[in-house]
Amino acid sequence: MEAASLLHGIPYCIGPDPVLIRKEIISGGPGIQTYLAQGGYGGLERVLSNLSSRETIEEMKEAGLRGRGGSGFPTAVKWEKVAGHRIREKYVVANGSEGEPGSHKDHFLIETNPHQILEGMIIASFAVGAQKAFLFVKDSFPSGIDTLVKARDEAQEAGYLGKTILGSSFSLDLEIFVGPSAYIAGEETALLESLEGRLPKPRPKPPGYPTDRGLYNCPTVVNNVETYAHVSHIFRHGPSWFKKRGLPKSPGTMVFSVTGSVMRPIVVELPLGTPLRVLVENYAGGAPPGETITSFYPGGPSFGVLPAKDLDAPLDYDALRSLGSGIGSGGVIVLSDKDCPVATARDFADFYEKGSCGQCPPCRIGTENLHQLLDLFEDGKASKENVQRILRISEMIKGRGNCGLITASAYSVETLIRHFPEEFQAHLDDKGCRRLHRTPLYQKVLPREVAEIPG
Repeated sequence: MEAASLLHGIPYCIGPDPVLIRKEIISGGPGIQTYLAQGGYGGLERVLSNLSSRETIEEMKEAGLRGRGGSGFPTAVKWEKVAGHRIREKYVVANGSEGEPGSHKDHFLIETNPHQILEGMIIASFAVGAQKAFLFVKDSFPSGIDTLVKARDEAQEAGYLGKTILGSSFSLDLEIFVGPSAYIAGEETALLESLEGRLPKPRPKPPGYPTDRGLYNCPTVVNNVETYAHVSHIFRHGPSWFKKRGLPKSPGTMVFSVTGSVMRPIVVELPLGTPLRVLVENYAGGAPPGETITSFYPGGPSFGVLPAKDLDAPLDYDALRSLGSGIGSGGVIVLSDKDCPVATARDFADFYEKGSCGQCPPCRIGTENLHQLLDLFEDGKASKENVQRILRISEMIKGRGNCGLITASAYSVETLIRHFPEEFQAHLDDKGCRRLHRTPLYQKVLPREVAEIPG
């Protein structure tokens, strides 16, 4: 097991070929002087000195960066659509909400190296012609808010934000926007609603795709904070450098969080294409003594569960999609033979029910019904017909709301029935759950000495 360090109560490892999480930055702190000493804002200087907006987007196309927030959508496609839109007023937005169970990597990036995120946002704004940018962060993350505000002020004082940046004709105002801590506020159109001063409720799509009708009904680029962090390095070192890591269709590195039934929760940056087994065993230490891994959620519950035999699959958008799951936002949740997967599914159903904004009836009613049905299994009151009812409700509600929450809630339990029907039968035979159960959401590690971290 690789050696780990501790920062803000979070165990982390420096990966084998780090880009975003580097020892020099972490040891020096999140200030601008540390960032500049490592070549920070060099990408922005290069862009403003040598590239046009069109050339910047073409270089992003060549790099092949895919969004790190869940869908893996090509970043350059969003930029190009917004840049070429007939409406001239445009916006750039960074999503730093991070509400998915099992994920803690965005918070870690914000607290350790905020300037790489800001630099990526500034480059994106230049590329699409935006003069205003927002970084959305939840009010439940006060330490991150303080770090971001200080970094923004440092960047402005150094001439990387504001009027005529670095003597160019490009100007940008960047605001750190503190929004509500509701899970649904992380959905990109709900986030835009919050930015406009309304409750965070997702918009219908179509027509509400942000690249066409985004913030204030103007074309808007919305990317995850990790995506923008990669942008800064791509333009500092070039697309070829970026593509040396990862896979041809999924280039670069990605930051992952591992939690659940492992020796230690961990945050680590790895090249895409790394086998999941390496992440779970080499960095998270595998299952605790006397336990065996039985299943895992490679991208959090929104992308469904997979059996342990699939641990040799690569950390890759397309490979995991072919298995019926996904890489999501990189929050891997591991279950062992001591965990009850039905109880875990029930906990996730409760999470989705509480996380629903309630505006779409299929979501409001469907998430509640799934939670109630899974309660029956845990309480020993279920019948065989309840399994079929879960499947019918899941099929009925998928894709029926303004956002992906309703589909995620259905898929989370549907994949469990598909891969582990025997678990539901055992609950019927035993009249309830007889296993020890630990809810494997991302647990905050209590501050302790680094020497106490396994490995």
